[in-house]
Amino acid sequence: MAETKEGPLTKSYILIPFVLVCAGIAAAALAPLLKVLVDAVRGKDTKLYRVFYRCAGVFALLLFVWLRKHLKSQVKTSINPKQSPPGKPFIGGFLIGVVALLVVAAVMAVLGGGRFINPHITAAAFWNAFGAALGTAIVVAFFEEVFFRGIVFQGLRADLGTGLATITAAAFFGLVHFMRPRELPKVSGSDPLGGFKVLVHSFERYSNFNEILPFAIGLFLIGILLTVAYLRTSALFLPMGLHASLVFFSKLDRVFFNYGGKGSVFIFGSPDPYPSFLKGVDALLTWIMIVGLTIVIAVLGNKFQSRGGEGPSRGKGASK
Repeated sequence: MAETKEGPLTKSYILIPFVLVCAGIAAAALAPLLKVLVDAVRGKDTKLYRVFYRCAGVFALLLFVWLRKHLKSQVKTSINPKQSPPGKPFIGGFLIGVVALLVVAAVMAVLGGGRFINPHITAAAFWNAFGAALGTAIVVAFFEEVFFRGIVFQGLRADLGTGLATITAAAFFGLVHFMRPRELPKVSGSDPLGGFKVLVHSFERYSNFNEILPFAIGLFLIGILLTVAYLRTSALFLPMGLHASLVFFSKLDRVFFNYGGKGSVFIFGSPDPYPSFLKGVDALLTWIMIVGLTIVIAVLGNKFQSRGGEGPSRGKGASK
């Protein structure tokens, strides 16, 4: 049987950027038109950048589904509840993450780098915030883990091997969070080039790399942690639980904890980062916690491995 000739787009490290570029261009071209339709349905003005980012996400997802055979991803197996029951790894990862973050907050409070506060809100308001944070955390963790560990990492792993794929995927995970400008361009929804203006401005923060570097380091370490969690369980549910704990805490900590105080920004982090969900990510104390948690998961992660099966196959080059 003749071998199938591989072209450049069969390599994940080329295909993934290609898909993202195509999704960004398509979203930029169609966002102004779609904004008109969305405004008509909603009966009010919608920010063009919101339409653009949502379109880009949808287009990227559709392209990745269409090209899934070329990505060599085992994402279906990684989230198959029959093969890998999700309860124990997801809940365990979530609880471990929340406890670790509370410990870091407590250390910051003791050392003067932050303080716990009385939120002065009603019980109903607190539980509403709690439910909203938990719901957002679960949704974000699911989709981001399917993308970053299920598609990007698994695809890179098949072509680059586990070690290089881990570093590359973690770096990508860290840097992609800064594709949002501090100041959005003032564009009209009727401007046919409005979407392209939003697209160009999405990269402006990379021009000041010194500003984003501490946050990028923290996100890179988080990417390593979540990849190790996947590797130790051969499923996405443990990294989903850990990821959900990070999102949950970032949404809810503003209710009971204030970052900032006396001491070094390097140790305790910036009190007012952008975007706000990055609070604490640039802190040395947070980095130490993430490294420690990564070691714990590397040693004990198999305790969370479900008994439903052997997990996804590793693909070409995975053992490198």
